[in-house]
Amino acid sequence: MVELRRWFIACVFCFLAAGCVADEVTPSDLTLVLTNAALIDGNGGDVRFNSTIEIADTRISRVYSGGYDGAKDSSARVIDLNGSYVMPGLWNNHSHLADLLPDPKNTLNKEGPYDATIRAGRNAMDALRAGFTSLRVVGETDYIDVAWRDAFEAGVFVGPRIYASGPPITSVGGHGTEPGMNGVAVQQAASVEEIINAVNEHADRGVDLVKIMVDGLTLPQLGAAIETAHERDIKIVGHAEEPGAGRAVALGIDGIEHGYGLTDATIDKMVENGTFYDPTIVCNLSAAYIAERETFVTRAGYIADKATRDGRIMVAYADERHPEQAEIQREIIKKALAAGVKVISGSDSNPINEIGILEIEQLVISGATEMEALLATTRNSAEMMGVLDKVGTIEPGKIADVIVLNKNPLDNISNLRSIAQVYRNGSPVVLKTNKGRRSFWDLYFLEGEHK
Repeated sequence: MVELRRWFIACVFCFLAAGCVADEVTPSDLTLVLTNAALIDGNGGDVRFNSTIEIADTRISRVYSGGYDGAKDSSARVIDLNGSYVMPGLWNNHSHLADLLPDPKNTLNKEGPYDATIRAGRNAMDALRAGFTSLRVVGETDYIDVAWRDAFEAGVFVGPRIYASGPPITSVGGHGTEPGMNGVAVQQAASVEEIINAVNEHADRGVDLVKIMVDGLTLPQLGAAIETAHERDIKIVGHAEEPGAGRAVALGIDGIEHGYGLTDATIDKMVENGTFYDPTIVCNLSAAYIAERETFVTRAGYIADKATRDGRIMVAYADERHPEQAEIQREIIKKALAAGVKVISGSDSNPINEIGILEIEQLVISGATEMEALLATTRNSAEMMGVLDKVGTIEPGKIADVIVLNKNPLDNISNLRSIAQVYRNGSPVVLKTNKGRRSFWDLYFLEGEHK
């Protein structure tokens, strides 16, 4: 059955490769020059107005103040940004490409692996158009995320940079196996040996990181999972609440997802160990916080169409929390930021393009400064995955994953929505889509078609 599912997925890629044109970029062999830019370089400093960024092939070659100084160079394609804001591409660190929560159309129960694979790719490519040049996937059935990562890197399609984890690993009967859960398939492990085998299997399949469901695993299992992942030179993160979160941090896990009920002692240990924290705020919203969020975005001047607004509210209510729990988690974020924990941004829910931006906005609503929120979705994210030498900031030698905004996100974080251009590997991404292409909301969440 597993081999049959993999065959289906391979067929999907062949089919899509033959007919997809909407996600091509316009390549250029010329040096690309972005000049008259307001630069937010991702290192936490002030905006550098009147900056110039030169891109040669796929990498940033020069960054300097002032206008373009090579006007006689006929091999350069110079773009005057007229003061627009340039910053590193965004990351979403807790994504599931094919999952649906909620699933009002019962899609997950009715579909086959090929349908899920198509939706996963569509979701990822939509995310790129919204500025997410990197996605860290923390749980995907059938290693769909690995397949899409490789397809994007090979140039079969143009999509975000993916850091793939494959299926989450859980205890027997642990999180992900509950009755009625029909989303991402998990891999169960009953012993230390099975945990080790599961992590090694993931590594052999080429994952970039492993995700474990911490709660339910024994201390020896936790230790074995973390040790094995690090022996295989891959990152390991954990879906965790206390007291499991504290145990995992003490054992050297790289990141905590959700972090329900994190104690002050665990937060302090995260600072000491350099453990990253992905709070997934969308999973911890009360009704009042959902309303607060909608008001925040609207006041910033970004009025969503009805389908987007109805859809994102539906997604938020699918994971609605009691007001007391929502308030506790908000206080944990504030404590973590104040203590110096390296916070990153991940939205968990789909579609990644809209819910991902909302997650960054919710960091600010929850107490982060605009700069802290930007670092959470750029520099901190790259550092967490050990790729800060390649992406995450705008500096010479780094891969040119860059976005251009019409408005300053440091004035208002919602200005991340003012996307003007996305560059992936130094090439501009086509932001428009083909006529007749239905919205993600209509396809998977809402009845009828919303124009």
